[in-house]
Order: sequence, then structure tokens, then C-alpha cells
Amino acid sequence: MEISKLFGNIKRRRRKRLFLYLLNDDKNSFNYVLEALTTYVPMCNSLRAEQIAMIAHNTGQCCIYSGFAPDIYFIYAHLQKNGLQVQVRDTNQN
Repeated sequence: MEISKLFGNIKRRRRKRLFLYLLNDDKNSFNYVLEALTTYVPMCNSLRAEQIAMIAHNTGQCCIYSGFAPDIYFIYAHLQKNGLQVQVRDTNQN
């Protein structure tokens, strides 16, 4: 039997990229937001965390991470548990 007949009917599901947004709030201090971002967001150093916090403060929201389902929900849960207002969206809305 040919290999193409065995695997011809398999459909691949594409994983949907998700976007994690930080929303502006008046509850948390600037330093607390910086510490939470550098702790839980991958590849986020203090300079990037400061830029994210300033953009979220000035515009009301900032995209802080994009990825796939298991990773992004893990980061979302940690940030929300620390008191930050975050949202997971399926489209990048700038």
C-alpha cells in the first residue's frame, strides 16, 4: 500500500496565535508592574518592562506577549494572580 494513501486524509490543525495585553490601572505602582513583568514574561528585561508600562500608561493597553495556548495562559494566570489587569485576545489590535 502506498504511503500517500495512508496519510492522505489527515488534516492538520493550525494552532491559533494569541496575544496578551497589559491594561492600564491605577491600583498598582509603577515599580510593582515592572517587577511582575520581568518575573513572569519571557525575554522581558527591566528596560522592556519599563517601555511596556509607559505605553500601557499612556495609551491604556500594550501587547506584552504573543504565543500559543499553554504558554500564554500560564503567563496570564501568574500576572492576574499578582493583581495586574491583563487580557488574552486572538487578534493583534493596535
